[in-house]
Amino acid sequence: MKNYYEEKFETLFLKFGAEIAKEKIVEDLLYKSTQPKIGLFKNKFDIFWKSNFIKLLTVDEAKSENYILALSQYIRYTITDKKICINFIKLDVESFILAVRYSGIILNSEHDSWSIIKEIDSDLLIDKISCFLETVEKLQQEYKNRLEEMKEIKISLNLGQVSAMIFGSLYAYEYLIPNQDYFDYLPYQYDLNERNSAESVWKAFDDIVKTSRKNTRTLTDKSLALALKSKMMPFMIEGDDLTKKLIVEYENFKRLVAIKVEIQNYYRNVLESFCFDKTVNYELKGEKLKYTNSKPEDDYWATKHSILLNYWLVKGTEKLMSSDHIYSIINTGENLEANAIALSKAHGIKEQLRQIYGIEELKINNVTLDLFDVLKTITLSQAHYLKDHIEKFLSFLNQTNNNLEALTKLMMHGFVIGENRMPMTFSWQKDKAKKMSSWIDASSNNEKNRIMNQILNFWSCDLYDEIDDSSLIQKPFYKIDDLIFQFPWLTAFQNLNTSMVNYVRKLYKNRLELKGETDQIELNLAEKFKAAGFKVFPQYLPACSQVGEIDLIAIYENHILVVELKSSYIRSSIKEIYEYRNFTLNKAAYQLTKKVEYVKSDFVQKHFENDKELKIHSWIVDTTLEFDHEYFGGHLKVSLDEVIISLTSDNYFMKHIIEGNLDRKEQTSQVNGINFINHIENNKFWSEQLENHEGYVEQMVAKFVI
Repeated sequence: MKNYYEEKFETLFLKFGAEIAKEKIVEDLLYKSTQPKIGLFKNKFDIFWKSNFIKLLTVDEAKSENYILALSQYIRYTITDKKICINFIKLDVESFILAVRYSGIILNSEHDSWSIIKEIDSDLLIDKISCFLETVEKLQQEYKNRLEEMKEIKISLNLGQVSAMIFGSLYAYEYLIPNQDYFDYLPYQYDLNERNSAESVWKAFDDIVKTSRKNTRTLTDKSLALALKSKMMPFMIEGDDLTKKLIVEYENFKRLVAIKVEIQNYYRNVLESFCFDKTVNYELKGEKLKYTNSKPEDDYWATKHSILLNYWLVKGTEKLMSSDHIYSIINTGENLEANAIALSKAHGIKEQLRQIYGIEELKINNVTLDLFDVLKTITLSQAHYLKDHIEKFLSFLNQTNNNLEALTKLMMHGFVIGENRMPMTFSWQKDKAKKMSSWIDASSNNEKNRIMNQILNFWSCDLYDEIDDSSLIQKPFYKIDDLIFQFPWLTAFQNLNTSMVNYVRKLYKNRLELKGETDQIELNLAEKFKAAGFKVFPQYLPACSQVGEIDLIAIYENHILVVELKSSYIRSSIKEIYEYRNFTLNKAAYQLTKKVEYVKSDFVQKHFENDKELKIHSWIVDTTLEFDHEYFGGHLKVSLDEVIISLTSDNYFMKHIIEGNLDRKEQTSQVNGINFINHIENNKFWSEQLENHEGYVEQMVAKFVI
């Protein structure tokens, strides 16, 4: 009895011939949404690779991207028949090795497929495979060695969570400030050539705290005071309390941070890179690993991301200037500038979430929150920590040139003014909610308190909640019992745009509201096109159900633009980026090809009398910047931000920052649709932005220096 893929292949063969049938059947496997019935097979990849038509594969097909991806998924789920791999190896060894890498099993030395691959190696005795396996074993052993070292340090330390927070906060002020982004050296750093990011240290701190020993008793003011007295104060106030044992404990904490950062770097930059980036290669020469990288030129992701952050700040400032919120900060004296920036950020992130992600309000775990209130809470906190903690600390650092001494002065300054200026802040939730409730626009104090308590829950990671898998970057407050801990050195420098996007799009990716938000993105974009003079058909349903809904068709004169819209989160791991490219974008291209074919064969006939001069453009419009302006299946991938900025003729927003022209009225200018399409397809927006970026930065720096 024929399986699903054999029947499908037979139909394709009769219609298109063998070559095209083999091309289309693997696309069906990788990108078709509906799943075949599994029956006695393990999964759909097991069905596919055990089909009779696999015998027809040629060397060229074995080298093709889709067949390598298909084999990689078969290996990932576990090889059930080694003959499948042996036959593939006979076609092309290099493609087989790449499929093993793409499978991701290098990240798991205990994966069941390894035993089969080692059997194959023994059977075939092919040097390339043997050398590859030796290299993998060396890479995996190096990783295990690092994990063992971390385990030994953790056991010797046996830190409680509060002690870990105290040491982490001391560490931050001693080594991370005044730097903000990258550090040339950290204590006990393994690879002296590595420039570690602040985020990598924050991640290490987050993991250390969450895996440290939990309290067995309820936390009280007294128990917290004892912890501060025994673990923090001896480093800040000279005396007999700074014992050799405490110094050794803090040094071991530094070693723990170093090994944790090293493990993160090794996992991402070595193991994940070797798995999912074919430009990266490792080869074992004797006992040493030789690294090579054939990566092409820089894609300028970080610079582009920075430019977009500035854009949404400009949008936020425009919103602030035209809102009643501007009046709430006019009389805040020396805090006026900091408060204005904070509220501009809040408005800007709100606009980004609304226009790019279709989010008008937040609903998390059945609690509905006002988006601006949530954002205002964190941006005002950031402004406070920057001004009253970090900037004050830096002023003391200029006087002392010793970080811990400067931290002591900052703490004593706090005692004098009656405020907590320790390296971490803490307060009971009811007290914190009451103090911050004035930031909420509500009718009564009780209502303000209720809303602020909900917002504090939104931003807090309960360290006793086993199912909360948030990161410190997504939820920058820790909570133990009803005590909330916050870290000035993190909140002050946190990228709140990214934090908020990944909170709603990654951490809570399964929200019921997601479908409605995605629909709203499509409708919002359609309105932008309409305002720019296009005739629009949003969420168009073709008569042929197999085509699927077309997110947007936009027409300008004789040009038809067919858009497939994708909304996602901001990725950091190489694995996530690989899966996004090879599955999300390739699948989008697969779907878009069908939709373009429908537009050509059916839609055009209904809406145009003469279709000879028509020009059809097909874009994958996405909320991320990875692989921007590359082509997938003949379709251009561009970012939604770029499309919106170009549609509204807002390309020169950086000039408004330089000129201080941020109180202008928000406006949408008419664009020429044909020029707009040409500019996007010729990458004019990013060419101009990147070309002018350095000059804009220099002008901004010059303004502040003066």
